[in-house]
Amino acid sequence: MDNNKFNIRKFNIVEILTLLFKKPNISRIDISKLINLNKASVSEIVALLIENELVSEIGTGSSGSSGGRKPILLKINEKAGCSLGIDLGIDYVSFLLTDLNKNVLFYDYYEEIINKNNVIEIIVKVINSLESLLAEYKYGLIGATLAVHGRVFNDKIKFTPYYDLDEIDLITELSSLMPNINFYLENESNLAAVGEFENSIEPLNNAVVINVHSGIGSGIIINGELYTGFEGRAGEIGHIVLIPNGKECPCGNKGCFEQYCSIPALLDDFNKKSDIKIRTIKELCDLYNSNNKIAVDTITKNIELMSIGISNIFNLFAADNIFIHSEITHYIPDYLNLINNKINTIFSKAITILPNELDNKSNLFGGVNRCIYNFFNEIPDKL
Repeated sequence: MDNNKFNIRKFNIVEILTLLFKKPNISRIDISKLINLNKASVSEIVALLIENELVSEIGTGSSGSSGGRKPILLKINEKAGCSLGIDLGIDYVSFLLTDLNKNVLFYDYYEEIINKNNVIEIIVKVINSLESLLAEYKYGLIGATLAVHGRVFNDKIKFTPYYDLDEIDLITELSSLMPNINFYLENESNLAAVGEFENSIEPLNNAVVINVHSGIGSGIIINGELYTGFEGRAGEIGHIVLIPNGKECPCGNKGCFEQYCSIPALLDDFNKKSDIKIRTIKELCDLYNSNNKIAVDTITKNIELMSIGISNIFNLFAADNIFIHSEITHYIPDYLNLINNKINTIFSKAITILPNELDNKSNLFGGVNRCIYNFFNEIPDKL
């Protein structure tokens, strides 16, 4: 087969796999119409994918208005392989294992201070703990995406302000230990945006996901595509200056957004003013809900500053939707409404602000998606 024919065939295989991933339970006829490929080529490729246990036939659909045979419906074979997303937080690890149809097989979260000396051991331990599950799948673990709280470009960590993972070549070290696994690196906010985009019922052509954790980051979807900018620098909204000549930030600026609105900043603000000392955002929110004056003042100030930051982001991107991923929303159910009301009061704008739609697993699902799409692109070379 010459290169041109191979590339066309490869493109068609990837397109069919991607279509079945996004639109399961469709027939060969549906595929032919949706990707504008003749029926014979579709049938040939589908037969190859079934033979290699990548696609399954799942029964019959309804016949057309003119009658005739009922079409056989198809979907990705979930038993083909597993995809893994790992979130490497500053002080926690969470991970999600799914099959190729994004059905959750295993999820876990535990607290752990992450640094360059223990991160490899932690990742290897996570993967080894899933060994018995992986054994049931033909292609095993098709990939693992690592969500990093910092700037990432071309699977390299460029800058991590709150831990030292930028001092090691994570992919190279992991690949030498586990050469049969494809590892990928991405900024956790970018993955959260991909997760929200890929799993949204309504189309998200332009959206921004704001992640509020130890710092503040964002993932940006423009015209249905993740936008990462020059060397992956897009979305570093935690380092826009909110208060001129304000608090010093590890990035070198003063008055950065995350120095006032991140979780550690909130706790620090409260503890400086209160005789009661707290360690968690839940404690702060519990005090707020019980009308502790200092807690109310702290959260109220946070709402005002968040509304300013969000309005600035809206002015830059005019996003259809802005998602706020913050632990606060679990403990103060009205938090996003309070921010929205403040925006309307100060800026007279109607901005659609939404909570995390994936139970705090958006970045993990984004990581899972990246593995699956990369796997699809590699499959033609293996068939």
